[in-house]
Amino acid sequence: MAKPRSDALDAIRAVHHQISNSLQSVVSLLNLESRMASPEAAGVLNEAGRRVRVVMRLHQRLQEGSGDEVRLDDLLGDICRDVAELDAIDRLAEIRMDLEPAIARPRTASALAMITAELVGNALEHGLAARPGEVRVSLRVTGERGLLTVSDNGVGSATGLWKPGFGLSLVSRMAAQLGATPVEEIGLDGCRYEIACSGIWLDPPS
Repeated sequence: MAKPRSDALDAIRAVHHQISNSLQSVVSLLNLESRMASPEAAGVLNEAGRRVRVVMRLHQRLQEGSGDEVRLDDLLGDICRDVAELDAIDRLAEIRMDLEPAIARPRTASALAMITAELVGNALEHGLAARPGEVRVSLRVTGERGLLTVSDNGVGSATGLWKPGFGLSLVSRMAAQLGATPVEEIGLDGCRYEIACSGIWLDPPS
């Protein structure tokens, strides 16, 4: 009786593998183009590569799991390392991660991965562009709820307002997709973003 389900999972994993290979090709092409582009164009291409990389990582994690669940801490760790790798400028900045082991549904994991990538990339590009510092990413899980926090000790903002842009607009849309209301703080000593949402477990749900 278990064989049809096993065959279906094998087929799903094969599709995810093909998609991951295609996405890797796209990332490689974007990286190649960014090396030959002007600084402004290279920035746009690197951002595009970062977003494609998020989707690629999600597919890789789906391949490793049951197809219904994703190891969220592993995925977010991959994302942070990818953002650091794709950041072409040599900065005196460090990414510190404190991620509790957690399981999430693909939809939740995808949204949180995109949020993390955008916020970490924004901190490196703007908050820590011209000064040493660190970006901190933490994940805490209680019951079936998770709390993701991304903060930095960069330049922040004297006005207390986040600079609008496509990345932050994307973050807002991902938060709305999760039905969550994030807490955003920005000052002269850096930025802090917190989002709490359901559908995250320490162990696979029964």
